[in-house]
Amino acid sequence: MSITNMQATVSKTLFIPLAVRASEAKRSKPIFLDEKAVEIVAQIETGDIIVNGGKISTHGILARTKVIDDEIKKILLDKPDSIIINLGAGLDTRICRIDNGHLSCFELDLPDVIALRRRFFAENERVHFISKSVLDDTWLRELGEINGENVVIIAEGLLMYFSENDIQQIFRSLADHFKGAHMYFDVVNSFFIGKGISSTFLWGLDKAKEIEKLNPNIRLVNSWSIGNVLKSRQSLLYRMMNILPSTKNRSQILHIQI
Repeated sequence: MSITNMQATVSKTLFIPLAVRASEAKRSKPIFLDEKAVEIVAQIETGDIIVNGGKISTHGILARTKVIDDEIKKILLDKPDSIIINLGAGLDTRICRIDNGHLSCFELDLPDVIALRRRFFAENERVHFISKSVLDDTWLRELGEINGENVVIIAEGLLMYFSENDIQQIFRSLADHFKGAHMYFDVVNSFFIGKGISSTFLWGLDKAKEIEKLNPNIRLVNSWSIGNVLKSRQSLLYRMMNILPSTKNRSQILHIQI
């Protein structure tokens, strides 16, 4: 299946996380299994679409996938009928890795991305697609009245591409509609903002606790520095680079409650 004709409207980097997960799943001792990612990659002709973001990017994708998967699985043990809201879903395959047969899931992304997602995923009574920008608050109406305490929000590889004003708007909307919800997302260190590294990042944090300054409803529950995750997969050079705080904390995974 060729997807090169969608390059004008869908980011070429959209496929990097998918390719990383598929490659990991095919290892003899994978960190996680992801048959769906392998299946999708086998079907597509990527042309000149970027599918390799480099070693640092690869480690970051693996780390955040592992951490967020494990965290959500813990929540599902306690609340099996949780509602998962995946912001900037792209071609994320997490639903296939964590589905317990009881959860509900809303996958949100831009119309062109959701159109691509429909080629590989189907909606059903528990899985729903929303073709809107995360900045378009009207998407919240499609969910109706929901008890925020049953909601888990994911924003993986997303928020660093928005300005701080946009970030504040996003958190304000989420806090207003899903009070008590838990949220997992990754942030980059502010050192990398405007450096043109990999992509154009617009927002970052030096310390995880700074996230609470963006909205009075935010409470930091936990955080993970990427440099401390999956150390067995890091090269000697990689581990030496982690001596520098800006490198060790180049990206963090945050768990907040709103």
